[in-house]
Amino acid sequence: MFSNSVLVALILVLLTSSFLLILQRNTGKLIWNAKSGSKNRQPTLIIAGPCGSGKTCLYNLMTTGKLKTTVTSQETSIADNFKLSQSVQVRLMAFPGHLKLRSKLLDEIKDSINIKGLVFVIDATVDPKQLTKTAEFLFHILQLTERRKDGVDILLACNKSEMFTARPPLKIREVLEQEIEKIIIRKQKSLETVTHSNKNHELEQEDTVDFETGNNFSFNILEGNVDAFEGSVLKKDIDKWECWMRERAVN
Repeated sequence: MFSNSVLVALILVLLTSSFLLILQRNTGKLIWNAKSGSKNRQPTLIIAGPCGSGKTCLYNLMTTGKLKTTVTSQETSIADNFKLSQSVQVRLMAFPGHLKLRSKLLDEIKDSINIKGLVFVIDATVDPKQLTKTAEFLFHILQLTERRKDGVDILLACNKSEMFTARPPLKIREVLEQEIEKIIIRKQKSLETVTHSNKNHELEQEDTVDFETGNNFSFNILEGNVDAFEGSVLKKDIDKWECWMRERAVN
C-alpha cells in the first residue's frame, strides 16, 4: 500500500500536469486568435496601378475633396471607415506602384478577408505599345484575386481621358488582354522547358492560377468582373469610378 505522502505526491503531479496541459491549449488558442485577428476583415476597396497613373491623386481627391501636388508615393495610404455615401463605409487603401514596393499590395490581397473591389488606375495617354509592364503588374494581381472565391471585381480606371492623346477604355482593355495572353504563353513555354529538363522537379505554384489560352485571353473568363471606364482626376471627373465603388461596396 502507498503511504499518504506518496499519494499526495502523485495527486500533485497529476494536478500539475493537467494544469500545464490546459494552459498550453489555451495559449495555442490565443496565439491562433491573434494571428487571425491580424488579418484585415473590414470591407475594403483597393486603389493600385503603375507609377504616375494618378493613384495618390485619386485617393486624395476622394478623401479630402481637393487636388494635391504629389510625388511618387512610397507608403500605403489608408482611410478607415471612409464614407462612400451616407450609408456605405469601407476601408480605402492606395498602394504605391513602384516595382520594389508592390509586395505590400500583393500581401494585402492575400490577407484581406473582405475585398469589395480593386481600382487599377491606368494613364490613358500611354502608347498601347508601352503597356507590357502594366499588363505584367495586372497579371500578378489576377493570379491572386482569382484564387479567391468568386474572384475580385476590378475596375480599369483610365485616367487623363481629357487629354487629346488618351485612348478609349475598350482599346486599353483589349491591349491588356493581348499582352496578358503573351505573358501566359511565355510562362507555359518556360514551364515546359523546366519540366523537360528535370522531370522530378516540382514547381511550387501556391499563388498562381492557370488561365486558359489558345483562343486569346479574355477578362470574360475570370471569376471577377473587369470593367473599364474613362475619367480624369485632374478634372475631378471620377463619378463613374465612384459609382462603381459604391455598387461593389454594398454587395
